[in-house]
Amino acid sequence: MERIGFMLLALIVAVMVAGGLVPLFRIRSGRGLKLLLSYSGAYILALCLFHLLPEVYEGIHNTTLAGMLILGGFFLQLVLDYISGGIEHGHVHLPAHIHREHNHSHDHEEHAHHHQQNDSHPVLQRFPWLMMTGLCIHGFVEGIPLMFGEAGEGLFVGIILHNIPISITLMSLFVMAGKSLKQSFAALFVFSLMTPAGALAALQFFHGNSASSFGYYGLALVIGIFFHISTTILFESDQNHRFNLIKFITILLGAATALFLN
Repeated sequence: MERIGFMLLALIVAVMVAGGLVPLFRIRSGRGLKLLLSYSGAYILALCLFHLLPEVYEGIHNTTLAGMLILGGFFLQLVLDYISGGIEHGHVHLPAHIHREHNHSHDHEEHAHHHQQNDSHPVLQRFPWLMMTGLCIHGFVEGIPLMFGEAGEGLFVGIILHNIPISITLMSLFVMAGKSLKQSFAALFVFSLMTPAGALAALQFFHGNSASSFGYYGLALVIGIFFHISTTILFESDQNHRFNLIKFITILLGAATALFLN
């Protein structure tokens, strides 16, 4: 029980500390965050291939069902990506028409003073409820298999590494939008609770013989989610389409960490 409490508390603390670094050190999305994303993306992809995937196929004897669940997780994250704007992989993709409206407004001098007063994007001037909804669903689903099977330890580290850049991006978005620290930390705290809530809900509703099977099913969904997020992070090309040695080394380090840590 103490181990479960420690894991759940660590998930909350990791999110709050990572997000808190943004206003404390004036962190902005830049090269360092991109490298952190590359590291975490490589880690969770290698974690799936080296550890989680073999355990799922060993636990779910019906390989077709296992594959369908993994693919279901991939498509679930694809839907959540549209809802949240892609913040799960460290980006926020805004609708094209909003980009055009925002860029068009810069062509008019009469908007210059307004732009100085509030340089946030128009879609960020309201609290992003839809984005938070998608992000919270994502966090809740990730927590479902956390307490089942031997894969829990590796999954726990993977979620921690995955949530750190998400938290930094989320807080950076709130800062850019001019949200108050109170409102920003409240939203961050809600997100930090989602993965522990998913883990506790699964423990509450599934006991005995059914728990093991359910844990493998949930883990298959999470593998699909991780596949979507990691491939999105790793295969997004740089604007200049040039080989980036530092990014490549970072990706290798992330994969090596997953191989030797678990």
